[in-house]
Amino acid sequence: MKKTVFLCFALAAALSGKAANSLLSAPVAGPLGHTKLAAMSIAANGTDVVLLLADKTSLYALDIDDNKASEATANTITSIPNFVDTKLKPVAGGATLTVLDIEVNPISKSVYVLAEAAGTSYVFKVRNNGATVTLVNLSSISHSTISWGASFEVMDMTWGNNKLYASSGSFSLNGSVATVASPFAHGSSISQRSTSMFKSNWGGSYFTTAPLETLTYGMVKTKHRLMGVTTCAPGFSLDIAGLTGSGALQVTEDFNINMGTSKKVVFQHHDSKDWLFDLHDNKLYRIGESLIDGSPVTAGQHNNNSLLTRDFSGAVSAGVVADVFKSYTGLYKVISFWDNYRLLVLEDAGTLKLMQTATTVPTAIQNIQASNNFSIYPNPAHHTLNVSLSAKEETTLQIFSMEGKMIQSSIVNGNSATLDISTLATGQYILKATSGENLAGQQIFVVQ
Repeated sequence: MKKTVFLCFALAAALSGKAANSLLSAPVAGPLGHTKLAAMSIAANGTDVVLLLADKTSLYALDIDDNKASEATANTITSIPNFVDTKLKPVAGGATLTVLDIEVNPISKSVYVLAEAAGTSYVFKVRNNGATVTLVNLSSISHSTISWGASFEVMDMTWGNNKLYASSGSFSLNGSVATVASPFAHGSSISQRSTSMFKSNWGGSYFTTAPLETLTYGMVKTKHRLMGVTTCAPGFSLDIAGLTGSGALQVTEDFNINMGTSKKVVFQHHDSKDWLFDLHDNKLYRIGESLIDGSPVTAGQHNNNSLLTRDFSGAVSAGVVADVFKSYTGLYKVISFWDNYRLLVLEDAGTLKLMQTATTVPTAIQNIQASNNFSIYPNPAHHTLNVSLSAKEETTLQIFSMEGKMIQSSIVNGNSATLDISTLATGQYILKATSGENLAGQQIFVVQ
């Protein structure tokens, strides 16, 4: 049956002129069959994108057909006051909405919003700086449904290293983590592994009733890591190599934000350092590299010895410097990754806007138009950089330093290439693509 479905989908794609999404395997067209949606993420490989939604029974990978880098400039957010009431509420028929999450498509910069009203889930697609807002049609869309395999009270999801990582749990259900690699195969299931989180302020022990509430992925120095913050509020940074195995995964408390609830975490690399941003209740905090690079464990400064970053009034603890832990002014409902220099934030006051987190946004980024005819991945990169071009003609690919010095040049034929960047030092670079005499575009990438 699956083979027939796949052939029908492939034929339909061919007839419509739309190429099959490489992140999906044997998807079907039709309704999701979902219940109340609890989490959202986006998976992208530089060429294709899928929107990932989840309820307590299944993960849904949607082919949103939204992979045009040429639309990124028009979709860039400036500032949208009263975003929920003026942009989302009218599209939802006037329903009073609670925004659960916001995600940004890294290729097109379309913004996706997961919200609910009276038990009904809504997924909005925001384009053209808020001028175009539509509902994602959950009743008729090409998608893959993947079973969690067991009851899974999904709390958060994040994408990285070609895999989706998801956490589950509550105070009455043991914590667990699930991992699934693309392509997302319709009708498949996901295995889970229980988690045991150390909580110094819960009696100084490991608790399986303490799930990993918020998650994000990033490469800190040379290690791929899964990072986040749990309720009350230990922080963790796991080397993903440790996720494999059986039995309860013991997760160390690497730092402590002292009470409250983490709503969302975001990883960024800028100013030559790695950072974890935590939306905690409605306050925004920045956790420095020294707390997420694994060194608290090797130095014995974890679990009961973990750094208490805030005092009981919520202020930064005495003696803690900004490079280790920083508190931002302002109140926020939701945050999302925009690029390595800015967050997309929904303020408590209702404005959706970009917030600069880096000391400076490089001039090269300000000058480079996002309307490129090529895409790159992964970014940040390590050893190799994949380039996907829209044209199959001969293209010159050049790598420049941020100061404008050309470091590497190659000529490719076809619409894809893999560049060896193993000799490049850690930092930021510009990739310029030229086809004939026409500039296909320029993009910033980070080497880690």
